[in-house]
Parts: sequence; structure tokens; C-alpha cells
Amino acid sequence: MPGKTKFDLRREKLLARIEGAAEAQLLLIHAPAGFGKSTLLRQIAEQAQDQGCRVGWITPMLRDVELPRLVQLFSAACERLLVEQNVTQTPRDLPGMLAALQAPALFVFDEYDQFAGPETDAFLARVIETLPTGIRIAIASRVKPDLAAARLKLSGRAIVLGSIDLRFDLGEAHRFFADRPALGAEEVRRIHARLDGWPAAFQFISLALQSPNGAKSDALGEAMTHDLVDYLAQEVFARQPPEVQQLLLDACLPDRINARLLEHITGGDGAGLPIDVLSIAGLFLDPVDGDRQWYRFHTLFGDFLRARFCAATSPEAVAKRHRMIAEWFAAADMAEAAIDHFLAAGLQHEAADLLETIAQRLVGEERLELLLTHVERLDPQTFLARPSLVSHAIIAYGFRRDFSRAHQLLDWMQHHEPDIPSDAQAERDVLRCFILAAEDHVDEMGGHARDALRWLADSRPFFKGVALNAYAFWLTAQNQFTEAADLMLQARALHQAADNYFGGSYAESILGSTKMSQGQATECAVLLARSLQDVEQQAPGGTWAGAVVAAHLGDAYYELNRIAEMRAVIEKYLPFIQQQCIVDPLCLSTVALARSAAMEGDSATAHELYESLITAGHRYGLERLVTCGRAELVREATLAGDIEAAERRMRALGPEARLSTDGRLIFASGETEAQRITYLRLLVHSRRHGEARAGLQNEIRIAKVRRRIRRLAKLKTLLAISLEQEGNHPLAMRIMMKAAGNAAQGGMVRVILDEGPAAMRLINELAAEHFAQNPAWAVDPVAALIRRLADSPDLQSDDTQTVSGQLIEPLTPRELDLIRFLARGHSNTELSDRLAVSENTVKFHLRNIYAKLGASNRMQAVQAAHHFQLIER
Repeated sequence: MPGKTKFDLRREKLLARIEGAAEAQLLLIHAPAGFGKSTLLRQIAEQAQDQGCRVGWITPMLRDVELPRLVQLFSAACERLLVEQNVTQTPRDLPGMLAALQAPALFVFDEYDQFAGPETDAFLARVIETLPTGIRIAIASRVKPDLAAARLKLSGRAIVLGSIDLRFDLGEAHRFFADRPALGAEEVRRIHARLDGWPAAFQFISLALQSPNGAKSDALGEAMTHDLVDYLAQEVFARQPPEVQQLLLDACLPDRINARLLEHITGGDGAGLPIDVLSIAGLFLDPVDGDRQWYRFHTLFGDFLRARFCAATSPEAVAKRHRMIAEWFAAADMAEAAIDHFLAAGLQHEAADLLETIAQRLVGEERLELLLTHVERLDPQTFLARPSLVSHAIIAYGFRRDFSRAHQLLDWMQHHEPDIPSDAQAERDVLRCFILAAEDHVDEMGGHARDALRWLADSRPFFKGVALNAYAFWLTAQNQFTEAADLMLQARALHQAADNYFGGSYAESILGSTKMSQGQATECAVLLARSLQDVEQQAPGGTWAGAVVAAHLGDAYYELNRIAEMRAVIEKYLPFIQQQCIVDPLCLSTVALARSAAMEGDSATAHELYESLITAGHRYGLERLVTCGRAELVREATLAGDIEAAERRMRALGPEARLSTDGRLIFASGETEAQRITYLRLLVHSRRHGEARAGLQNEIRIAKVRRRIRRLAKLKTLLAISLEQEGNHPLAMRIMMKAAGNAAQGGMVRVILDEGPAAMRLINELAAEHFAQNPAWAVDPVAALIRRLADSPDLQSDDTQTVSGQLIEPLTPRELDLIRFLARGHSNTELSDRLAVSENTVKFHLRNIYAKLGASNRMQAVQAAHHFQLIER
């Protein structure tokens, strides 16, 4: 790599340590400023390139440090490497691009601490967990991010270097000062001891000593402090030739700079000192990309240079310089950087005009914090004079859950411009819908959306598409599924016309939820899997509009008992689902993950997830999140038989969870649990059957009328359990059969399985009774579901067992024939006819089969025969 700095002491031991850990896919370097993190990253990248590895760089820009921006930069780096590798038809989503890369490849994240946060760390941790073989990530950060690095380190998949590792040892100190013969070995030892191996201090001292006029005592007279750094920075600057001093001051204002920008600032023609002269001279100007096109001053020296420039330059001249830089960035289509410098120049109108042109793009890319950061640096008069910018700020404040600020801005618009055309008022109603959706005020949102749709034309696709989404969501909660689905089909084209990927994804999730509520889980999964694939392929790299679809798809996979697929799709998007904090997607995804964790005995993770819902609900005033988390805790205690704990948790859940749903909105995240079902289950298991049965029958009537088949299957299952516990076995069996019939319509499984052994006992009895009495029933869809439920390995009732060990004794040919017929559901009489033996002989054979298979009934015998591969499924 050209332009290597003469002060870049090669960290041979650290590089050898990294090279020796071939399995490590995470290289994490964390230390305070001045410990040579960026230098080591460059050396790691150079070493990788020398070995034929391709390298992509990801470095943040000032204030533009949200999770979507990190993903956008990461995706751009992937795309660049794929182009270099001549990979065609690349996926648009980041995991797909990483999978398409030809190893080896290295991604370098410098200054990651600017990005760091819980959602960002969770996202990157997930990426690291699933990195393809041969792909590595190197991270430099001032703080240690939460990337599960300790666990990865223990498994050999991570190398973690801290400030202790980065300090120069005495041998490196001697090597660093090798070109300073005036320093004897004892003086080097004294410097090393006083500086405690701090790399930045070594470089400052070396630069300060490069002039023969530099007094050695200046460098060695006291321990290294930040005050001394300021002093040494002054010494380093003072010893530079005048033309280098001027170049340093010219280059210091932008957050990053390249040769063309420096020429623009200096008015040069390219004949002067090239920018990499400063880097090669060790003057703390470091490249931030692999091509050494863009550079950034080290924080310590950059702060010194900017302070010196501003102290020596009039405010007018400083403002003029910022304007010059802003205009260059704007012309280079780098609006985000240009806005910073327009504001620094005091040019509010220019900054606001430019921000208004990119506001819609920033919202579409979910870079809401950057938009709001710039908005809040504008003076109110300048900001409020731009209605389009105000509108996008309202959307951003709403989805950043600053509801009071969003409403305040919208009320201001309404107060200052009360008399506007109907279509303009409709657009304001849509803005109100954004806020109300984020607040989860669904009834009010539905009213505003209905009003807006009276005036909005297809020529305003963004606003009309959003209004259709809001109204359809409200209709779905009102059980008007056909009407909602029709509106979402209409909204698809509008979202496409507006390039509104989030709006399009939300429409697909609403369409999917109408299918789930009506029990069409399989159709829902097919629809949403296709929708997620489309948004990943079509949306710009770095956008995560598919998160809401992923949450609903995960719910469908969970209902279908496709647990591995559920985890894969939800975990991929979970940081974005959590960041967006939309109630139904967050509840659905969290509950699916928590319940699957509980199935594996990991109750700690399940509780952590439930508590995260409760915490988020309290933080943002979203009561349905709190209700969902608490309802799951009640359910857990109820099914575990801890009625006392369940009653205690039920009291915390509040009185609304006990109320009838008649006349109330029902939501996707609550229809099979929080909305009265939690309470009714508790009544069943606490043996208050009269009250339970009355409530269940009332809710069954309501669910039938509303065509909520998924809810209906759950309610009937609970009613069957209650009847069985009361001793009304025949009626319990009939109701359980109806519940299975409802579930079978769309392949639903968990709606029954999640009620535990009490439900499974009924399912097993249904299977044993009906397969024996009516062999033709075996091909019925309900029979297929019951067989699948009975064979489910994750929930066994008391009448089933987990088959293990070896076959006690081989079955005879006659017994093999009999078990095959048994699996088809034939009765003893039919078995007698088919085998031409008496029923007593059939019973004799069955007893022998049960003994050999370790079974006590027909269902257990068939399960064991499948396990030992005696019969085909």
C-alpha cells in the first residue's frame, strides 16, 4: 500500500497473534484515544491484502451514526467487494451479500464507538455469529462494545485487544526511537516508563525532537498528561515548515478531507504539497478508506489545529471557509456533510434548503436521528418556513417517540394555517396518523385516516398509501378483514410509486395479519416470505423496511411450528424491530422467541425478553407492550401449575384483561393471549369452571361472528380442557375435535400445542379413538393435523413418551403387517378381517407389539414404530 507513514511502527507481535488465530472472525481493538487503534487497523488491512484478501472500510461521518447508516455503509462496502470479484446478480440484503462474497474478505470498522448502542451492537453481534467462513470483521472503538466478544473469544472466534495490549513494550520503544541516535538506551527506558507505553505520546515526542533546536528536557521532564499533549502538539506544529503549517490549518476544518477538497480550499491547482505528505510525515492525518482517498486528523491533533485556526482567524474568515467547504460538499452530492458546514458558517437558509431536499430520503432510509439533529440546529423561523421539512420532521419525531414535539409541530401548522384546501388538510391528517400509530392510539388514527381518504388522490401516492395502511389496520382491529385486504392490494401500487418501502412492508404485514386472524397460517407464511424477499431485493442497501414483515412472518412460522425458520427470520431483524418499537411487530417477535426459549428450558432468556417488553412499554407509554409481557408471565405460571404466582401476576396485569372483547378492538398480538384469554386460562386451571365456561362460550360466540378462526381454535381448546377437568369427557372430545378442525384449516399447530399436556391428552385420545374406529378418517385434513400434533416431540402428554434406546425385541412379519394397518387407523374388527384371524388373536398380537415397543396404547405403539423406522410416515 503506498504512502506508509514513517512513524507507523509495525506491531509485529500483535500482527503475528492475529495471523495465528485463523479461526477468529472478530478482531476487536478497544482503547482510549491515542493508543494506535487506527494504525493497527491499517496494518491488519495491509497484511490481509498482501495475503490476497479483499478489504472493505466502514468509517462514520460526524453525526451520521445511526444503525441504518452503519448498515448502509456496510452494504456499500459489500457491494464494492462483490464488483471487484465480478460477482453478478448479487442479493440486496446484507446477509445475502456476505454469503455471496468469495473468501477471504475483511471488513474494517474504524471509530465504531460513534455507532455503538444496544441495537447496533445486537445487529453486529448477530452478523458476526452468522459470518460465512473466511469473512472477518476488524473493529476499533474507544469503548468496548457488547458483541458477545468474551464468548466468541473462548470459542476461538475472536481476538480482543485492549489498551494493555496496545501499549509499546520496551523493545518497541527502542525500535520506535531507532532513528534518534541522540537518545541513549537509558533515556529510551526512562521515556517508556514515564509514558507507560502510550503510542500517541511517543509520536508527539518523536516529532518534537526532530528539530536540533528542540530541548530534550521538554520531552523528558515530566510524566505524560493531556496538558503535555497540548504542549507537544504546539511543539510539533511550531517545528513544521511554514508551508506545512498552512496546509495543516487549511485541512483541519472538515470532518474528513481528500486532495480535491484541499485544492478547493487552498485555491491550488494540484501543484502544491499533496495531502498524503502530511500522512507520510506522521502528522496524525490518517486515511479512513482502503484507497487512501479520504483522510481524517487524529482527535488529539485535530482539536488542537481547529482551536489554533479559529484563534488566529477572524470569525468572518472562519465562516467564509466553512461556506467554501459546504459548497464543495454540496456540489459533490454529499449533502449531509455540506449541511454541517453551512450551519457552522451561520448560513441557516442554505442549510435548511439543502436539508429539505434530502429529508424524504433520510426518512426513507430511516436515518431519523440525523434529520432531527440538523432540524434542531436550525432557528425556529427558518425551520417552520418550510412545510415539507416540517412534515418530515413530524414523521421522524413520531417514530422516535418524541410524541409531544410531533403533536406540537402539527398543532402549530394547524394554528398558523387553518384555512387550507381539503387535500392539504388530508395530508395533515396523514401526518397525525403517523404520530397516533407510533403512540398506538388506533381508534383515533382510524378516524383521521378515514377522513383523509375522502380527499386524497392517487397523484399523492405517499400520503394516500399511508392513509390506506392506517385505515386498513383499524379495519383489521374491527374484524373487517375483507375490506382491509382490498385496501392493502390497492395500497401496493401507491407505495411502489412513492418508493415507500416501509409503507409497502407495513401494508404486506397488515395483509398477512388478516390471514392469520382468519386461521390461514400457511397462506400467510407464503405471502410474507415472498414479500420479505421482494423488499430485500428492491429496497436500497442499508434500509431495513422488511423488519415489520419479518415479525409477522416469524409469528406465522411459530404458529406452523417451524421454529428454526422463525428464529432465523426474527433474529436477523430483531435489532430493527426493537428500534422501531411498533407494538404488534415487537410483541409478536418477542413472544415467539421467548416461548421457543422456554421450550428448550431457557426460562432466563424468556423472562428477559418478556421484561424487555414491559420496560419498553413503560419507557414510551405503550400500554399494550406492558400488557403483552405481563400476560406471558401469567400464562407461564398458569401452565406450570403455580396458580398463586399466576393470580399475583394477573392482578398486576390489570382489570382490562378480564373484560369481554365484545365491542372492543382486537389486535394480532393479543388475540390468542392478552385479550381475555390469559384470564380465562387461569380460571380453567384454578378449577373455577363455571366462570371459565361462561366466559369461554361468550368469547367463542364473538370470535365466530368476527371470523377470528385462530382465536376460535384457542378458545375451544381451553373450553375442551375445562370440560375434561369437570368430568364431561364426551363433550370435551367433541369440542376438542372442533378446535382441531379450526386449526387444520390453515395448518395451525402452536395454537393447540401451547396449551400443554392438558390439550395433548385430548389430542391423543382423539387420535386413538378415531383412527381405530374410522380408518378412512386418516386421510382427512383434521386427522393429518391431529397426527402431527400427537407426533410433536416438543410437548408430550402423560399418555405419550419420548422413545429412546433400542427395540426390545424384533417384530415378527405378522406383527409388522399389523402395526402398518394400525398406523392407518383400522379398528380391531377390521384388523381381524384383513389378517383373517380372530379379534382375540389381534389383541394377542397387540399386547406383544406393545411389550416389544415399550408402549401402552395404540398411539404410543405407532410413535415407537416411526422412531425405529419400522413403518413410513
